[in-house]
Amino acid sequence: MQQFTEEELRKYNGQDGAPAYIAFKGKVYDVSSSKLWKNGAHFKRHFAGIDLTPEMEDAPHADEVFEQFEPIGLFIPTTRKTPQDEKEARKERYRQWYAAYHPHPMLVHFPIALHYFSGAADILFLLHPSVAYEETVFLSFLMATILGIFALFAGVFSWWVNYNLVKSKPFMIKLSGALFTLLVGLVPIVQMFSNSNIPFEKGLDGFIYHFIIFLTVISVTIVGYYGGKITWGARQ
Repeated sequence: MQQFTEEELRKYNGQDGAPAYIAFKGKVYDVSSSKLWKNGAHFKRHFAGIDLTPEMEDAPHADEVFEQFEPIGLFIPTTRKTPQDEKEARKERYRQWYAAYHPHPMLVHFPIALHYFSGAADILFLLHPSVAYEETVFLSFLMATILGIFALFAGVFSWWVNYNLVKSKPFMIKLSGALFTLLVGLVPIVQMFSNSNIPFEKGLDGFIYHFIIFLTVISVTIVGYYGGKITWGARQ
């Protein structure tokens, strides 16, 4: 039976097409076929490519979960800690912190909701132009853009700590959409600080202002959709 060291086991983390192997009580199991280990992650709390024996002490289930998998090798723990081991241990602490406080899900809903709100308020403004509607649109859009910065940083952190920066389609679209929303959202803000009367203007500048507000509603919808695909996976 093949033997796996910690360094060798890390290669089988389920990312970028690699099989998903985990070690438990001295044996190595191939969990690639399990839907519960998609992309090498199990409920974003356990990850392939490592020895899960210490983590299973706090798990809600016991050894019986491994009965459905045949052991494919033996795990040989490394007694000497390498810099890579320390790096992985530190990253695991970050994962545990993320699992406890989940900053990205907590932050991302606010900018999405505010973009929808500013779009709805802008429809009311276009139907009934007034200073009150104009202030509502701009302030909600400004807050959506500012909060979007924090959500973006939290999302990149989640991408790194939970998904090892995997470059699959949902992640690339979500990241591109978030960056696009943030950058294009700066245009109406700059316009307003340059000319506070811009929402009332009928020319090209006024059109751009309102167009971008509605455009960001579309972009955050796409970001939210692919965020859902990452969390829940494709429908079978």
